[in-house]
Amino acid sequence: MGLLVGDKIKLDIRKQGINGEGIGYHNRTLVFVPGAITKEKIYAEVIFVTKNYAIANIIDFIRKSTKRVIPICKYYKDCGGCQMQHIEYTEQLKIKQSILRQSLKKYTNIDLDKIKIDKTLGMDYPYKYRNRSQMPFKNTNFGLALGFYKPNSNNFVYIEECIIHHDKINLINKMTLRILRKHKFKAFDKQNKEGILLFLVTRYFEQTDNASITFVIKEYKEKLKEVANDLLKELPIIKSISYTINDQKTSLVITDRIKMIDGKPWINSNFRDFKIKVSPDAFHQLNTVQMELMYDYINLNVELDKDAIVFDLYSGIGITSLILAKKSYKIYGIDYSKASTKDAYENAKINNIDNVKFITGHVESEMPKLIKSGIKPNLVIMDPPRKGLEKSIIESILRIKPKQIVYISCNPSTLAKNLNDLLRLYKIKSIKPVDMFPNTASVESITILSLK
Repeated sequence: MGLLVGDKIKLDIRKQGINGEGIGYHNRTLVFVPGAITKEKIYAEVIFVTKNYAIANIIDFIRKSTKRVIPICKYYKDCGGCQMQHIEYTEQLKIKQSILRQSLKKYTNIDLDKIKIDKTLGMDYPYKYRNRSQMPFKNTNFGLALGFYKPNSNNFVYIEECIIHHDKINLINKMTLRILRKHKFKAFDKQNKEGILLFLVTRYFEQTDNASITFVIKEYKEKLKEVANDLLKELPIIKSISYTINDQKTSLVITDRIKMIDGKPWINSNFRDFKIKVSPDAFHQLNTVQMELMYDYINLNVELDKDAIVFDLYSGIGITSLILAKKSYKIYGIDYSKASTKDAYENAKINNIDNVKFITGHVESEMPKLIKSGIKPNLVIMDPPRKGLEKSIIESILRIKPKQIVYISCNPSTLAKNLNDLLRLYKIKSIKPVDMFPNTASVESITILSLK
C-alpha cells in the first residue's frame, strides 16, 4: 500500500534535490523533505502525495548531519527563500557541483568519469551580495509592509532586513516604507478595492554608490512625486525613481514600460575598466562579486583572434560583448528586451567600442536572419533563461558549427538536455559551477564546448 497524508515514517536521506530539499525513499516511493540533509536519518510526517512522489516534513532527527548549522537569518523558517542556509557553506558548494552531475547523469549519455566538473566557485562572505531586490507590498495590522510570500502559499512574511540583500538596499527599502506610510499609501487590495502599490524594485551598485527605485503599481497617483521628493532629500544615493503599471495578468513583475518620476532614467556602475549604464528594467547580474569572477573565467577560456566573429545570445546590457570586443573582429548581440539593448548600445558608446551590433528581438527569429545574410560565428556565447534553448536555436548552432560555444546556465536540468543535443558535434572542455546565489538552491554554471 502507498503512502497517505499524515503517515509517520523513518527516512534515510540519500541526496540533495535541485530545490535544496533532502531526498529519501520509502518502499521505492521518492520522498522530498525540505530542510533535510544527505546522510541524515529522520522521522517525518507525509504532507502531500502523488502517484510518483511524496513530500514530508521533519518531525525529529534520529541522526543529524555534521554539516548542519543554525541559520543566521531570523526569517529563515518562515520566508523559505534561502533553502540551504541550514547547511555549512563549503558543503553547499559541493552539493551544487553534485546537482550538476546528477542532471548530466539523468539527461545525457555522457561518461561522467571522463568529464571534469570543477569545484564550485564560492564567495568569501556568502551574504549581503544581491544588488537588486524585488519585494511585494502588503497591508498588515501594523500598517504597510514589505516582505516575501512563503513558497507555494499566500502567507506573507514581513521582512525588515534581508540577509542576502546589500546593506544599502535594506536601508533604502526601510526608508521608502517609512515615507510611503507617512504619505498614507496602501498596498493594492482586491477585496477592499484600496491602494495602488504592488512591488518595490530597488537596485544598488556599490562601485558608484548609485541606486534606483521602481514602484510597480496598479495605477499612477500624483502623490508619488512627493514620495520621490522626500526620498531624494533623505538618500542622495538614489539617482533614479520610476514607476510601471502592472495589470497582474502574468507572474512577471515588470510588464509595461518604465516611466520616470524623478532623477535620471538609468544609474551608473563600473565593471573592471568599463563604465556602465543600467536602466531600471534592464537585465544585469544580481551578484556583482561573482559576476566579475564569472567573466574572468570566460575571458581566460575563450579562444579568439582579431578575425573572430561572435554571437552573444541573450546579451542583456552588453557586458559580455564589451569584454570580448577587444579580442574579436565583430560581435552581434541579440536580446528581446528593448531596455537592455538600448543600454548595450549606450555602454558600447561610452566605452568607445564600435565593433559591436545589438539587435532587439527573440534569438529564435533573429539568429537565423544573421546566418542567412552570410554571417558565420567562430564563437557562440549564450545566457538563456531557465527554460534553456529552443530546439530551433540548437539546430541553427549545429548547422553553422562555430568552433567554440560558451553556455552560461541557471538551470542544470535544461543545461543537460541542451548539452545532450549539442554533443552530436561538440565535446565538453570544462564545466564550472559558479555560486551566484549562496544559501539558495540556485545552481549557475559555465560550460565550454569545442567542435569535435
